[in-house]
Amino acid sequence: MRSKLLVSFGVALIALLSGSPGRAEDLGQVCVSTGGGSYADAMRESIYKPFEKATGIKVIEAVEQPLAKVRAMVNSGSPECDVYSTQPTYYFVLLKEGLLQKIDYDSIDKKTFADFPKDKVTPYGVGTFAYVLVIAFNTKHYTRENGPKSWADFWDAKKFPGPRVIHAGNFVVGPLEASLLANGVSPDKLYPIDLKRAYDGFTRVKPDVVKWSTTGAMGPEALISGEAFIGTSSLGRIQQAKEQGAPVDYVWNQALLQNDYYTILKGAKNYKNAVKFIEFASRPESQAAMVKLQALGPFNKRAFDLLPPERAKLLPTYPENLAHAIELNIAWWTETDASGKSNLEKNSAMWNSWVLQ
Repeated sequence: MRSKLLVSFGVALIALLSGSPGRAEDLGQVCVSTGGGSYADAMRESIYKPFEKATGIKVIEAVEQPLAKVRAMVNSGSPECDVYSTQPTYYFVLLKEGLLQKIDYDSIDKKTFADFPKDKVTPYGVGTFAYVLVIAFNTKHYTRENGPKSWADFWDAKKFPGPRVIHAGNFVVGPLEASLLANGVSPDKLYPIDLKRAYDGFTRVKPDVVKWSTTGAMGPEALISGEAFIGTSSLGRIQQAKEQGAPVDYVWNQALLQNDYYTILKGAKNYKNAVKFIEFASRPESQAAMVKLQALGPFNKRAFDLLPPERAKLLPTYPENLAHAIELNIAWWTETDASGKSNLEKNSAMWNSWVLQ
């Protein structure tokens, strides 16, 4: 009997001294699905590892799945992941189809979200980080002083000559709003989008476009190589290239802004841990750690108190930058007509037809 007690005591002592591993086993895990590449690497260092250390909950990483697969998994009652960090179009579709689970804010510290924009903390999703599409250029040809400063300038090949690279019309952040802004539409009159007017703008600029980019890397690569003088680019990619010494720069005016959402899929196996993860990832410390690695905009305003001023001034939600940005109405893109087709689907069909002309 005495020997059994000693063995039991020894096992308990080992579990106590082992710290986090023992706790991780007890508290389980949470599967988090996000974008891959450098974004996933940054999330791992800034949020996943600190979350595991602080809570003992193991983070299982997964790359964001296509919408059709996510829909099928949820409808079958077997989603692979708990937290689905998703692009805004997917968020509004999943929300409309009732495939998301409400976030239990009562079970976590509400102070975390006190300094968030109210529209980024919803019953079914929390804004992750803001990101923007900017007007960029090769500095061997243009500078902030003599280069394009608006979408009207971008479209004006006489005043600003040279080859362009523009996101394809059916890309994640398409250039339809940019085309309308270039054609004199004011930001508050963009929606509902006049698709024909936007495509007329594409036709006007088409002779000067050397490439319609279908990946986030294509625009910056064309600008860096000099294949294009002016182009569209995500802030994160063009800022990184600039920091690495590439001959590129950009302007903040009329940057097109949107954000992803943390959501919990209906039927999530680790719901409570998913709620804990979303709260932890939204803390100022977590958001500040992430935006030090990626040029994204934190929504928790207190994150700016934890950043060097020179870093803060580069980010989309820095007040001065935000004042020059135009937020996209992603919900409009997911609206459907009487036929059941969404504006996103109608635009995709229109783009496929136009690009062959």
